[in-house]
Amino acid sequence: MEEAVLVGDVGGTNARFAAAYRRGDRIVIEQFQRFAGEAFPDFNAALRTYLDMTGLRPAAACIAVAGPVRGGKARLTNRDWSISETDVSERFAIANVLVVNDFVAMARSVPELEPEAFSVVLPGMPVPEAPVLVAGPGTGFGVSTLIPAAGGWTVLAGEGGHMAYAPRTDLERKVASLLARDHGYVSNELVASGSGLEEVHAAFCEIYGRRYAGLPPEDMRAKADGGDEMYLALIRLRSLAVMGAVGDLALANGALGGVVLAGGVSERIVEFLKTPDARERFAVRGPMSGYLAECPVRLLRAPDAPLIGAAAHFAQVRKG
Repeated sequence: MEEAVLVGDVGGTNARFAAAYRRGDRIVIEQFQRFAGEAFPDFNAALRTYLDMTGLRPAAACIAVAGPVRGGKARLTNRDWSISETDVSERFAIANVLVVNDFVAMARSVPELEPEAFSVVLPGMPVPEAPVLVAGPGTGFGVSTLIPAAGGWTVLAGEGGHMAYAPRTDLERKVASLLARDHGYVSNELVASGSGLEEVHAAFCEIYGRRYAGLPPEDMRAKADGGDEMYLALIRLRSLAVMGAVGDLALANGALGGVVLAGGVSERIVEFLKTPDARERFAVRGPMSGYLAECPVRLLRAPDAPLIGAAAHFAQVRKG
């Protein structure tokens, strides 16, 4: 990867772009820019702005997007944008374009990062050569599995964040019932991600007999930290939803190489993910409870991880 590869991380809230270079055994990110998605009518307008600002004229690009990718095309789950490899190539004269799911890039970054990029959520002992689950809530709830393979890594992409939410307590069942009444299907993404926070907040207000008034996440957290019972319960419920979801996914994928949590929501509620209740929600699986007992859980704290992962994935599958 001697020449620059244009890399992008395009989600429901922000579009981030950079130039990636291979420098020895490291991928280096330069000319980074972040744009609010709401400032642009479509993806192409955001990319055009970046290229005009930087003067970058790449021959290759890898764009990671928060949505399923099929046949080189993707539509974002939480923003009305579409992206096409062919369209980007023709419109911007970039010969080699790859569009991937954002959690493919997030997962592929894990082996490229230094240990300092992670913090421990639940200690444990990873099984060598076992799959690693990379998942977590941001605007949505991304999921991918990193699998060791000859000559590199294979990333298994999916939409595991849309698996059904599994409530276990009376309060969780009440919240799930209200969400089902108003929205039909209740997924882990609806309960735990930023895109579902207003709906969960409204359900809590109904249960606690309070008038609903929209609040930003930081205000909810401030109220919880100040001892407000409802907001403390809300954050606890969402944290247990995260740990329950990744426990289910690790069990399904045999991800005994460990779990890496990613996404802005995971970072903001990390203290709640470390509690005894959270460990129990992650590991307790009836007769298979011992299966995840030593499975470690780490939090990925590198903001440029999807960009690094996009570059690494591109170099592996397109040979730079």
